[in-house]
Amino acid sequence: MNRPDLLRGRVIAGMTVALFIALSAYVLITDLKDGTAAFASFWFLAVLPAYLCALICYVGDPLGDKPLSFYWSVPLILVALVIAGSVVFLREGVICVIMVAPIWLCAGYAGAFILRRVRNGRTDPARFHASLLFLPLMFGSLESQIPITEKQVTLTRSIVINASPAQIWPYTLANTHIRPDEGQWNFTQNIVGIPRPRATMMRGHGVGAVRTAFWGDHINFEERITDWQPGRRLGWSFAFRNNSLQNYTDRHISPDGQFLKIDRGDYTLTPLHDGTTRLTLRTVYIAKTHVNLYAQLWGEILLGDIESNVLAIIKDRAESANGSG
Repeated sequence: MNRPDLLRGRVIAGMTVALFIALSAYVLITDLKDGTAAFASFWFLAVLPAYLCALICYVGDPLGDKPLSFYWSVPLILVALVIAGSVVFLREGVICVIMVAPIWLCAGYAGAFILRRVRNGRTDPARFHASLLFLPLMFGSLESQIPITEKQVTLTRSIVINASPAQIWPYTLANTHIRPDEGQWNFTQNIVGIPRPRATMMRGHGVGAVRTAFWGDHINFEERITDWQPGRRLGWSFAFRNNSLQNYTDRHISPDGQFLKIDRGDYTLTPLHDGTTRLTLRTVYIAKTHVNLYAQLWGEILLGDIESNVLAIIKDRAESANGSG
C-alpha cells in the first residue's frame, strides 16, 4: 500500500472511531436518568466535538505535515455525518440538530487547530497521548459536579396596530380558524417546521379562566389567566398537561422539563398619541443548564419568531375588523 492510500485509510479509520465514540456517548446519555439535561451540557456541546475532531486529525495526520485544508475539512465532514446519522437513524428532531450543529462545528475547529498547534510545538509525546485520552473524561466528570444555575429570561416582542385597545382586546383573548397563511414568514415555523397556531379558545371570564392554544394538528397546551384588565393587560401562566409539544417538536426539549421551563406570559396594550396601539407580548422562561447563554440565544430566535407571528396575526385581524388593514 502506497503512502497516500495509507494516509487515506488512517483518516477513514479516525472518522470511524470518532463516530463510534459519538454514538456511544449518545446511547450512554440517553440511558441516564438525567440524560435529557446531559444533552445541554458544555461537555456534550463543546468538549466532545473538539475531542473527536482532534482525534481524527491526530490519527489522519501522523506526521503533522498535512495542509491547512485538511484541518478545515475534518469538522465539516464530521458534523455533516453526525447530522445525517442523527436525522436518518436516530430520528432526532430538527430543533436539536440546528441547535447542536453550529456549536459542534465551532468546537470541532477549536479541537482540530489546537491539536495542530500543540503538535507543532513539539509537546512531549507521552504527555500529549495521555491528555488526548483522559482530559475529556476528566472534564465531563468535573462538570457533573458543578451545580446548574437557573436563569430567568424575559423575551419581549412588540407591534404597532392601527386600532384602539378596545378593538384589539378580543383578539388577545381568543382567535379561531387561523389559516396557515396568516401571520408572517419566519425561520422557526417556515424553515425549522414548528407548527403554526391554528386556534386559541377561552373558557371562562376574568382571572381563573383557561385559554387553550392549538398548534397544527396535534399540539395543544393551556394558559391559565392570572391578570385580566380589559383593554390594558392580560397575563397567564403556562400549563403543559400533555407531551404534545415535545412529541411534535423535539423530544429532548420539554417546555416544563429538566433544563427548560416556559413559565408565564402576558399582553400589554399601550395607546399611542396617533390613535394606534402598541401591543407587547412577553414570555418568561427559566433556563437550567451549564450553557444558559447559548440556550438564551436560541430562545431569542425560536420563541422570538413565534411571538412575532402571534402578534402579526392579531394585528391583521384587528386592523381588518377596524377597516384599516
